[in-house]
Amino acid sequence: MIEINKGKILNLSLLYLELPIALFFLFWCKWYISIAGILIIGYIHFFQSKANFKKTNNTIKINKKYLFLVLFIILIWCILGGQGNLYYQSSDWGCRNAIYKKMIFGTAPYYFEDGSFLSYYIGHWIVPSTISKIFIFLGLSKSIVWHIGNIILLLWTALGISLSFFLVAFYTKADKTFKIFLALLIFILFSGLDVIGLLIRNTGFSNHIEPWNIYYQFSSQTTQLFWVFNQAIPVWVGTLLFLQTDHIKFDVFIGALLILFSPLPIFGCFALILFKILFNYILKKDITRLFKEGFSIVNILSLVIALPLFLFIFSNTRSSGTAGVLFNLNIGGDSWYNWFMLIVFLIVEVYIYLLFVYKNNKKNYLFYAITITLPFIAAFRFGTSNDFEMRASIPLLTCLMLLVIKEVLGNIDYKNKQLLIQRRIVPLIFCLLIGAVTPFVEFYRGYSEVRTNHKINLTDESVTLHKDSINFVSPNYKDTKFAKYIGK
Repeated sequence: MIEINKGKILNLSLLYLELPIALFFLFWCKWYISIAGILIIGYIHFFQSKANFKKTNNTIKINKKYLFLVLFIILIWCILGGQGNLYYQSSDWGCRNAIYKKMIFGTAPYYFEDGSFLSYYIGHWIVPSTISKIFIFLGLSKSIVWHIGNIILLLWTALGISLSFFLVAFYTKADKTFKIFLALLIFILFSGLDVIGLLIRNTGFSNHIEPWNIYYQFSSQTTQLFWVFNQAIPVWVGTLLFLQTDHIKFDVFIGALLILFSPLPIFGCFALILFKILFNYILKKDITRLFKEGFSIVNILSLVIALPLFLFIFSNTRSSGTAGVLFNLNIGGDSWYNWFMLIVFLIVEVYIYLLFVYKNNKKNYLFYAITITLPFIAAFRFGTSNDFEMRASIPLLTCLMLLVIKEVLGNIDYKNKQLLIQRRIVPLIFCLLIGAVTPFVEFYRGYSEVRTNHKINLTDESVTLHKDSINFVSPNYKDTKFAKYIGK
């Protein structure tokens, strides 16, 4: 038997987010800012993290062969999502391959010949690309280094998912082999009931069914991995770290770390913090403690870390011509039908699950954060696409998944070779099975493309980045505030 210690998983999870940020300060920033940023991260990790997270000796005991099986399943899930460039990749992968290739073979802060520079959510690629550079110095060819780099990215992605899953296992008390695998199954297949919405709206069935509602869209676990892994995985880790404490003394630090990975989900994290404050401070009339812990040394120092990351990310305004693309506000639709479909959307994606977990969570601030915040995230759109609702919802959907897993594990057991299921949980299991149609459609799309093209590693490595790649590249690096005050 192997014992998985919760304290060690928490420590590794923090390092998973901290290491890329430390490397960012080292390679992107002026030397004195680099030293300050790295020292702050080191101080918080080594002298503050243990004091802020609950001391715990909690362990999960699992047979070695079953642990390897869990890790193997996670690895296969990653490969099916395109990691390692070993299998079919969704259409979003073209630009992500271009970003990763630039980060391996270029030098930070990654200029282009036209004076523009790479300004995107690059956090997830920093560690793998840095390790990959070692093989360049060893004199290996670009082709070999690229293949090695993709395997390193695969392993880094699998590590993040593994850390996320074991934090889920501890939170949901998946302390038996059967419950560990059941939790893993839900972790991979969790989704809203998109197929029901598709049938209601009478939208044609396709190989990607989540956009069944033109205005509104949330993403399943598998969809997040297959399409926006670089944003989703760090946010899973960060969200689960948020939930480790009942106080807010450490929350700004986690939020600051997430900026470089994916800024939009921070809106969802902010909602979690607000409801934590409401339930754990304001309703308890503990305002003095709120100010004391809100202005903790960790939170104050975290603002110093956040500023360079913020300036880097927002040096790319994502604007084209005279109209900015990122912060144009668009509310819902322009007819009663679109608002009606918002209600349908929220029922099949969120509220159907909340109905089943209400009884055991009516005093849990997560329940109310999900219930109240997700409708606002769905109804408000920044820009011309629905990126905001798909990304800002990730932390809250992660919390919804946690409540569902905990509810299922609390009502199912396996003893004496018998499966024991409480009757009240059967409808929830039925909903999970319907929701699982979405990830299976994602799996099938890859299989179908491989079968049609008679090739397994269907990857797009033809995309190149330039000044017109407005989502990923910022023009005129030297004119940005980041370059003037922070960057090399």
